[in-house]
Amino acid sequence: MTRHGAFALALLLLPALVTAAHAAPSRIGILLPGQEWMSAVDGLKDGLKDLGYVEGRDILYTMDNANRDQARVAEITRRFMAERVDVLFTITNTALKTVIAVTKAGAPPRVPVVFGSASGPVESGIVPAYATPDTHVTGVTSGSIELVGKRLEILKEVLPDVRRVALIGEREADSSLKAFALAAELAPKLGLSVIELRVAPTEDTMEVARRVTRKEADALFLVPSLKTVGATTQLAAYARSVRLPFIVYQVEHIRKSGALVAYGSSYYLQSRQAAVLVSKILKGASPAQLPIERPRLHHLILNLDTAAEIGVRFSPEILNRADELIGGRRAR
Repeated sequence: MTRHGAFALALLLLPALVTAAHAAPSRIGILLPGQEWMSAVDGLKDGLKDLGYVEGRDILYTMDNANRDQARVAEITRRFMAERVDVLFTITNTALKTVIAVTKAGAPPRVPVVFGSASGPVESGIVPAYATPDTHVTGVTSGSIELVGKRLEILKEVLPDVRRVALIGEREADSSLKAFALAAELAPKLGLSVIELRVAPTEDTMEVARRVTRKEADALFLVPSLKTVGATTQLAAYARSVRLPFIVYQVEHIRKSGALVAYGSSYYLQSRQAAVLVSKILKGASPAQLPIERPRLHHLILNLDTAAEIGVRFSPEILNRADELIGGRRAR
């Protein structure tokens, strides 16, 4: 072939080469169970950006908010399936359970599902195992059920005089039921007794919370639940009004609500970690080959402003152990 012929052939092939270099962007459907979990979306997007994905060029995001309505979760899931998104991303045990049920009921192939945080998908029976999660599901667990015992230990260390702990969660949520059972088993070993505040589907979370004051309990302890997490700010305000220490399990819970103590990870960090799993799936990996991961970091956070408001004093040892102090002159 002459030089001119080779040049002409290159010109003919150029459009195909350009098309291959700029393949259609992957589509990610983001199912947000409620506005309270928006930081998970930020974590996912930042994580994929860190991996070199450019929104609009490599990835297109479609997000819908179910506003804590499980019927809407199912509806959004079906729509994402009809749109044939490449990955469906969600967060929380409750939303994940519905998403899995709907995607399994659909015609194959099943859309890959990645969760950015779920309290205990194995403990709750949503997926069979951490090492081999499911045929089309993987993600990052928050470990919030596994960490119930550790959080009770920390509560006892932070507030040594605590004896009676009121746990608030949902009456019918799998994650809450597992957390209630684990706390009931472990609390006596720490010299603690538990009071279970189980919010029914038709009940108002705050009406249930107001059944407990400092006369009945020494601390209020949040267990995993879509409904009660949605009321975290109101629960924290009530706890402060009756001078009741309020213990939560995610970084976002304490930074936004004014709770006293948090021990756990964050929706943002877990979802940023889950971005790696999303990337692997987009490159051809099967979710069944990707074990469910645990958070890489856990944080102990103390709210000094809330402590001052309700009359709690943290020991110097506890202050030095904290990963973050909110408010006060010692904030860092």
